[in-house]
Amino acid sequence: MTRQWLRQLKPDQDRPHHEPALSPAAVSAMTAVLGPDPVRWAVQTADTMAAEILEQVPEHGGGPAPLATLRRSTESTVLAALRLLLTETTGEGGAMPEEALEGCREFARRGVALDRVLRGVRLGHARLTQELTSAVEQYVPAGERLTELRRITEELFTHADTHASLIAETYIAERDRWRGSDEAARRKTIDDLLAARPVKPEAATRQLRYNVTRTHLAAVLWCDSTEDPLPAAERLQHTATALARTVGTGHPLMVPATGNIAWLWLHAPDDLAGLTDRARAATERSSGVHLALGPPAHGTAGMRRSHYGAREAERVARLAPGNWLTDYREVRLFALVTADPEHARWFLHDLLGPLASDGARVRELRETLRVYLAEERSLRAAASTLHVARNTVTYRVKRAEELLPAATTGSTLELRLALEIARILLG
Repeated sequence: MTRQWLRQLKPDQDRPHHEPALSPAAVSAMTAVLGPDPVRWAVQTADTMAAEILEQVPEHGGGPAPLATLRRSTESTVLAALRLLLTETTGEGGAMPEEALEGCREFARRGVALDRVLRGVRLGHARLTQELTSAVEQYVPAGERLTELRRITEELFTHADTHASLIAETYIAERDRWRGSDEAARRKTIDDLLAARPVKPEAATRQLRYNVTRTHLAAVLWCDSTEDPLPAAERLQHTATALARTVGTGHPLMVPATGNIAWLWLHAPDDLAGLTDRARAATERSSGVHLALGPPAHGTAGMRRSHYGAREAERVARLAPGNWLTDYREVRLFALVTADPEHARWFLHDLLGPLASDGARVRELRETLRVYLAEERSLRAAASTLHVARNTVTYRVKRAEELLPAATTGSTLELRLALEIARILLG
C-alpha cells in the first residue's frame, strides 16, 4: 500500500517556517521522493518537535550548536518516517538517519543522561503522531480514516520503538568509547574552565597541550551547507590553521563542538592593532566557513571570557547572515541589547516606528541618521563617512526624523541603540 495523500501535505502558513537545517543535498534527495510541500511540512513539524523537546528537556539545548544538531536530528527523523510511511510496508521501523545517530553520540559526549535522551525521543514521537493524525483528518476520505489512523499509529509505534533501541545502543557505545579516550579528558578540562570551576593551570596546560596562563583569542568556526567536496572537519581545520599561522602565536587549541562547528583558542599576539583585518586577510572567505572572534583575555578566566565573547559573536552572525567574519568587539553593543532578541525587536519598532519599514529608501534614511548621530550630529563628518554631499545628509536626516514617532525624538541614547539594532537586524 502506498499513501499518496502524504504527497498532499503542506506547511501551515500561520506557523513559523525556517530554512532546513539539513544539507541542500539531503533536502533535494528527500524532495525527489516526497515532493517539495511535504518536505516543507516535515521541516515545520520538526521545528515544532525541537521546540517542545527543548522546553521539556532543556539538556538538549545549550547554544546555537546543540540547537542546530537537534534540528538536524528531528528533521531527518520526520523525513525518514514520511518516506517509510509512503513507500514501506515491512513494519520493521526503518533505518535510523545518520543525523539522529550523530545527535545521540553528541549527547553521550556532553554527558546528557540516557533517560533524558529517550525522553526527547518520546516527545518527538508524540508530536509526529499528533501532526499526522491531524493530516489524516484533513487529507484522507472519511470512510478510510479509521483504518488509516490505526495503520499509521501501529507503524509509527514500531518506528519509534526501533529508533529508541538504536539510540540506546549508540549512546552506550559512544559513552563507553568517550570515557576511555584522551579526548574526553581534554573536554572535561575545557568544560571545567568554561564553567569557572577551579583548575590547576599546570595540569590543564599539560592535559590540553596548550598554555592556559597566557593571553587568549577564542574563535568559533562553523560551516554552512554549501556543497563543497571537502568534509566539514577538513574545511574547519584549514581555516583554523590559516588563522593561527597569521594571528596567533604558538600551538592553537581546537575542539570539535559538533560535526560542522569547532571551538578554537589561540595565544594572542602582543600587538592587537588591526587584529580583525589580519584575521580577515589570513582566512578570506572560502569553503563556506564562518568565523566569530572573541575579545583577547588573559589566563584561565580569559579562556572562558574570550570563548563566551566568541559565542555571542556567533549568535549575532546567525541573526544577520551575510558576514563570514564577526568580531565580538565590533558587535558587543548589539550583542548586549539583543540578549533577548524578541524584546530587542519590540524596542526597535517602538523607537523607530515607520523608520523600521522595509525598502531601500528607508534603509538609506536609517543609515544616514545612524551615522549622523554617531558623528555627534556633524553634517561634515557624516557626509564624509557616507561619501555624499552635506545637503544630502541634511535632507535625509530631516526626512528620517519625520518618520520617527513623536516620543522618540528627545531620547538620543535610545534612538542610537535602536538604529544600531536595525543596522544588523534590518540591514
